[in-house]
Amino acid sequence: MAVDWKTVGLPRWYDCKLGRLKDQALARLVGTTKGRIRARRLALGIAACSVNQVIEPFRHLLGVESDRVIAAQCGASISSVTTYRESLGIPAKPRPVPLTRKQRIPLDHPVRPYKALLGLVSDQDIANLAGVSLATAKASREAFGFKPAAPLPETPELASIPNYQGPWLGYESLFGSMSAAKISRAVGVPFSVVEQRQAFLGVTPYQRVSRVDRYEHLVGVVPNNLLAKLAGVSPARIADIRKRKDSKREPS
Repeated sequence: MAVDWKTVGLPRWYDCKLGRLKDQALARLVGTTKGRIRARRLALGIAACSVNQVIEPFRHLLGVESDRVIAAQCGASISSVTTYRESLGIPAKPRPVPLTRKQRIPLDHPVRPYKALLGLVSDQDIANLAGVSLATAKASREAFGFKPAAPLPETPELASIPNYQGPWLGYESLFGSMSAAKISRAVGVPFSVVEQRQAFLGVTPYQRVSRVDRYEHLVGVVPNNLLAKLAGVSPARIADIRKRKDSKREPS
């Protein structure tokens, strides 16, 4: 359609926005009335702005953001955005999967005091502490989504050493299972003889591994009182171990 500029008059700065914005919105932007904007638009042969034209600049957000968010940005209604999106065959933004409600152990459940240990120690340890069955301890751990704890390192199996016959002999099978001093007292052989015999056979001297040593990796990870109960020692002992461990980490 040819424009009669003599009738329409000189171009105005907002002509480029006619038909791209709603007449009412453009009128507020220019500071005039909706009727004057409409008359100007009709004189230039420009069709009224449709809802689709309003939403089109935000097309890249369809299906990425919710219809409500897009409607707030483009100034159209939510239903208009939904209709336009569906006309293009674009699915709505997937709703976030609701978080699983956090499991809780009843206050009177015997496992509750040991919740901090779930997944860090074996189910059998939990069962022993709480005085419940292994199945109950396992079910409590699984209810919170914890994986089974990694097994503790096993004590290496000792090589079987036969007992030898002769004076001050016959106790060699005890090497590695108890200290030389304890063997000496048990069989009535001088300590020095037992120690020399052990060295001669190339047996590594017995080293007692306490329960505290087995759970030392949990120091500072779980409360001291729980770790103390697990290891069968006093909380003060665990606190001392924790202090020594922390002091080693401090820069010199």
